Amino acid sequence: MLSIEPVSAGEFAHLRSEWNALLQRSGSDSPFLRHEWLASLYGTICPSSSALILRLHCGEETIGFVPLQWKPYRRGPFRFRRLHFLGAQLTEFADCILTGHRSEALQALMDFLGQHHWLEFVGHYIAEGSPNWHAYQALVCSIPGARLHPYTSGWYIRIAGRRWEEYVAEETGREFVQRAIRRRQALYGQHHWELCERHGLDAQELAYLLRLHELAQQRHGRSSVFAHSDAHRAFLERLVQESSAAGWLRLFWLRIDGVPASFILGFEYNGSFFWWLQGFDPAFERFAPSKWLLWHLLQDAFAKQRWREFHFMGGEDEYKRHWTRSSFRFYRLRIPNTRGVMGWLNRWLSRH
Repeated sequence: MLSIEPVSAGEFAHLRSEWNALLQRSGSDSPFLRHEWLASLYGTICPSSSALILRLHCGEETIGFVPLQWKPYRRGPFRFRRLHFLGAQLTEFADCILTGHRSEALQALMDFLGQHHWLEFVGHYIAEGSPNWHAYQALVCSIPGARLHPYTSGWYIRIAGRRWEEYVAEETGREFVQRAIRRRQALYGQHHWELCERHGLDAQELAYLLRLHELAQQRHGRSSVFAHSDAHRAFLERLVQESSAAGWLRLFWLRIDGVPASFILGFEYNGSFFWWLQGFDPAFERFAPSKWLLWHLLQDAFAKQRWREFHFMGGEDEYKRHWTRSSFRFYRLRIPNTRGVMGWLNRWLSRH
């Protein structure tokens, strides 16, 4: 018999080994469902009062965890609560972590959540290859108004078993990237440049990283959330600490004449690299430092067969299409609350 119980903040803090071991067995394994990622979110961007961590049992055996959070939601003059995966749109490859009984577990989850007041569940970034895919489809068919629909694309470069020359010929054939690199060969020849790899960050490197991220965002008419949100800054600092200790944080710097010009921050996990954050100094714009860094990082990865895949993550950014033709779909799961007052409100709102 399936049962569900909430996990307290204190219990969640001590679940790392059990959580990560179950995640590896679930088929949903990614750095964004690891305890390290979720623990970094918990209490920073996601206040502990808004988190809802659930443990699923089948008899005496734990068969899953579901990391959720409440977020306020306004529709017209009304204010409600929505449920999301912990981290909402920050967490890509989001999923329920289940080792079996998938359809029954999702139905039990909906029955349990029916005890709470919420307008709808919105789960972003469910990958089309999720082991729970068919269970999500069955759940959608059983709930009026529920949907599982395309959300955005995920982009990646396949490295395993391919040569660099093959990749360049097949996937940067539009010349956009190659032309940019050729035009700057002479410029880089006049300067000392180097690529540096780090598995952790000291305080000075973190300050440089935040500065370059802010400068890059300003260059595109945006602002870095890490520079203007204490919660996001605390999340980043804890994530750097957690992922460094776990051994999967990777930071790549491009230094020109000893000065950091560009960086890529991501995670090396299960034979793949997940690009998460980047930045550059516009003072080096004529060097195209982000392209130069990525070009040489990928060239080295192909030569050493370092990773199986290089993931650009989700989003329809045009630059990703210049680097790869390989993509998959992320989906969004929407489930309205059909019970009690919330169910009545959902039906009323759907008619107005």
